[in-house]
Amino acid sequence: MLAKNFKKSLLAVNIGLVMSAGLTGAAFAADEVKVQEDVEVIEVRGIRASAKADINNKRFANAVVDSITAEDIGKFPDKNVAESLSRITGVGVSREFGEGEKITVRGSDPTKNRTLLNGQNVGTADWFILDNPSRSFNFTMLPSSLVSSLEVYKSPEARLDEGSIGGTVILRTRKPLDLDSGTTHITLQSQYSESSEEHDPLVEGFYSWKNEDEKFGILISGSKSDRTVRREGFEVLGWDANSADGTYTPRTMGVPVFRQDRERTTFFSSIQFAPSDDFSATLNILDSKMDVNNTNSNFLLMNPGAGADLTYVGSNAVKGTGGTDVRWNHINRISKTDTNSIHLDVDFATDSFSMNVELGTTAAEGGTLNETSWEYGGQGDYNFDLTGSTPTVNAGVDGTDPSKFNGGWIWGGNKPTTDDESYGQVDFDVPVELGAFTAVKFGVKYRDQKRTQDRNAYSWHWGVATDGTSPNYMAQILSSQCDTLAKCDLAVGTDSVGADVVNGDITQQLTHNSAQMIELGLGPNASYAVHKNLGEIFEVVEKKTSYYVQGDFSGDDYRGNIGIRVARTDQDSSGYLYSSDSFSLLTVKNPGENADLAPATLEWVTESRSYTEILPNFNLSYDLAEDQIVRLSAARTMARPNFFDISPITAPGDLGETNPTAQAGNPNLAPQIANQFDAAWEFYFDDASLFAVTLFYKDIESYQTTATSSQDFYDQQTSSWVTATVSRPANGEGGTTTGLEASLQYDLGNGFGVSANYTYTDANNDGERDVANPGSGLVMGASENMLNASAFYENDMFSVRAMYNYRTKWYKGLHSSGTELWNDDYGQLDFSTTYNVTENISVVLEAINLTDEKVVEFNTSEDRVLSIYQNGRRFVLGANFRF
Repeated sequence: MLAKNFKKSLLAVNIGLVMSAGLTGAAFAADEVKVQEDVEVIEVRGIRASAKADINNKRFANAVVDSITAEDIGKFPDKNVAESLSRITGVGVSREFGEGEKITVRGSDPTKNRTLLNGQNVGTADWFILDNPSRSFNFTMLPSSLVSSLEVYKSPEARLDEGSIGGTVILRTRKPLDLDSGTTHITLQSQYSESSEEHDPLVEGFYSWKNEDEKFGILISGSKSDRTVRREGFEVLGWDANSADGTYTPRTMGVPVFRQDRERTTFFSSIQFAPSDDFSATLNILDSKMDVNNTNSNFLLMNPGAGADLTYVGSNAVKGTGGTDVRWNHINRISKTDTNSIHLDVDFATDSFSMNVELGTTAAEGGTLNETSWEYGGQGDYNFDLTGSTPTVNAGVDGTDPSKFNGGWIWGGNKPTTDDESYGQVDFDVPVELGAFTAVKFGVKYRDQKRTQDRNAYSWHWGVATDGTSPNYMAQILSSQCDTLAKCDLAVGTDSVGADVVNGDITQQLTHNSAQMIELGLGPNASYAVHKNLGEIFEVVEKKTSYYVQGDFSGDDYRGNIGIRVARTDQDSSGYLYSSDSFSLLTVKNPGENADLAPATLEWVTESRSYTEILPNFNLSYDLAEDQIVRLSAARTMARPNFFDISPITAPGDLGETNPTAQAGNPNLAPQIANQFDAAWEFYFDDASLFAVTLFYKDIESYQTTATSSQDFYDQQTSSWVTATVSRPANGEGGTTTGLEASLQYDLGNGFGVSANYTYTDANNDGERDVANPGSGLVMGASENMLNASAFYENDMFSVRAMYNYRTKWYKGLHSSGTELWNDDYGQLDFSTTYNVTENISVVLEAINLTDEKVVEFNTSEDRVLSIYQNGRRFVLGANFRF
């Protein structure tokens, strides 16, 4: 960013240095500017070249850093960047819908790590209605072809943005002046999903041009991909604890089939102007849109643990028989997530200093824009057996016969979210000769970010009937016009869930007509009221100002940096303050069947607070030998709390459950602070081989905990007040995280290579472990053991690679029922191969999740299953064209 010659590729420099294995880190530090001026771009093509670049980036970094480099333009190691990150020591990934979405780093949950694109934040608006606005990055937004390389900073430097406890991920895109003029890359692929039995297309194009004197260039990249998602599963919607005898009984259980049509279109452009070696300006423009309309069909046994003949294993009711309501729940959602960013990066250099100025803005909007959920009920004599890896559930009623299910209820609404940020920063790099110090860096950055969430509830029982006899529109639909699922073309066929997920007659499913339900519920002839859900609407504004100074030093056999970053946060959390006489609702659209709901008192209130954190850091790299490096680092880090957690809201869950719950925010929640230490030994025994061991320790000053209270909410479906347990985040005790990372990357020669890494993490929360207080004494996101292994073979014509990723169980936070949610052990095997037909054309075959691993979640004890999800295998076949 601050090098004098901006047209030379640092990546090329690194590879050139790898080829010269005799250079030490000290030599690199001394000669960096000269080498950047003299070495032209060297392309990275192939698995081995990518591995060499990754090793070299790690070797010459001044902090504890891991990196991944694309094998070629448009060819990152995985279709999903999060999947590639999971190959790095200390990084775990969540795969709820079959591909990597969010990451953990060194036992820190996804909200405590930052992901930046070219060093800057990218707005995020999650599409799933059960997700709440947080600080985690959703990697499904960006195609991996956009990324040329990435770095994971596990020890911070003062010049880097604050906000991470585990690590900071920086994604890099390509620049036109680093490429040959006319570089063109086209990808045509088809992906087959075993679960959906659908073939989906992927089309990507890349073109880069620069003028003859290499002073001006334009790069354009576009990607269009579809994915038909089908996830089969089994769910228990929470477990109720009996305080009298310490036993647990299951709540409502069901067999959901989630379907989604993902359509992602991404455009990226980079415009670069470098009229001299002393000046460069780059404008990066990103626009990514993803339509993610989805449905969920769930065949439900309502509260089978209540009043049943139960059999216990230990303290858990895992078998039962009885009679209960059996319901079909069909959810139809119109959802999206769109993000865009404009980023201007200007570099200017003189003989005495270098300056970098960056300005930009990013915006995202998305969420569930409309939802209509239909519930039809019947009766059944059921039995269930939750023992073993595959539950057995029989409903006692034919779930494929729509005439056996009568109209019950229609509910719905929307939950749109936004994320907007504008930023500016200026950085200076001044070469000095002050003892061991070679440069002083300092700068300032300002960020103005706003996150919002809106929430509306729809009431069809407020709608006006059009048949002249029904009391309201919902009664017209559910009691007259479509009084069973066999009418109105609501059911369009049958389906089944695989026996390796769940057994019993509950696997026999109806396929509902989503388009018809949306037409009847939300179409031009539908009649319903719209109410603001006052307890779930909020706005959080943060104005963040950071200052830093950093000194880089080096000697004959050492190098490093020491610095301090000061981060000030001005926070405004806003929401509604209202009286409870309108059931937390404000009517904004009323067909006229009922009087408007409006609280007697209603006020938009803002709670403001400011806090400042001082964050020192130190990194030292010592050349123990020509091929060995020892690293030491110490730092104080911070991570701001989630936006949802600091919002002044109270949001009830399902009030029809036996023990209803609600979630609330806390604007006074403090940031998480950690003092961290690293010690590493790295042995570079060949230009493409490495063995490294790293010890890390984090002293966490305060973990977030949960405080509970009781509050009454009005249940529209039963027209009654219900007391719910409200969970609210609070500042808790601190704790420690101690861990070890070991990695091996070995070039066996003759085209063969292997790599493996292992991470041990011991994360402890000093808070009291009280099972009656869900989440107490636990650390989110920490797997005790994580393992990666891969092997590859490559020659000029052909390459093949197999990759295995495994992590042990981890705590994920609170379930929607208010109980603890854990993810069971997970391991996944992936495979890829490439055949070069010509120098310009290659054929690619990839297989994802060859082991057909399921996502299994449980409530604290493995015997209390919460969900089993099967996403299935995926296969990709395609061709790459390069000119």
